[in-house]
Amino acid sequence: MRSDIERAAHVVRAATEFDWTWTIDDLLRFSEQIGWRLGSPDDKYPTLNTNLDINRTDASVELDNTIRPGHPRPLDRIWFLASDVVLDDPSVQAELDRVFDDLAQRVFEVVGQRPNGWWLEPRRGLRWELPTVVVTLNVSDASVSVYLVSPEHQRWLDEIEASGDS
Repeated sequence: MRSDIERAAHVVRAATEFDWTWTIDDLLRFSEQIGWRLGSPDDKYPTLNTNLDINRTDASVELDNTIRPGHPRPLDRIWFLASDVVLDDPSVQAELDRVFDDLAQRVFEVVGQRPNGWWLEPRRGLRWELPTVVVTLNVSDASVSVYLVSPEHQRWLDEIEASGDS
């Protein structure tokens, strides 16, 4: 099982230094800055391909597609993998946990602060709430993932969770 902790940490560092507008317009600039390839930004669900040395290099983009035409669509979050995806193999859980721990340490070093949140269920995770981006790490029984979330979108998600509607 492979992981790419250093490139994932580089992406997190770039995200903390990026001048986010949190619209679709950020995707090309950010992907070029970190060496990723952007598919068509005009698609309802644009695609990103990372340069991480793992078996799934696709990244997911979540946009608010309810905005009227002619206005830039809000970018809610970008999600990518920091490890191989390994299905139906419980023997890799210890290695995935190690990758998660090592990546969490690197993110701590990059952002210069401890996580603001943590949880164990449904899968272990950590969250750093920074002024321009919320960084979340998760480990599952198949992979380690990283989320770069708009602070505004994260507040909205937190409100939904607090209201019990999630």
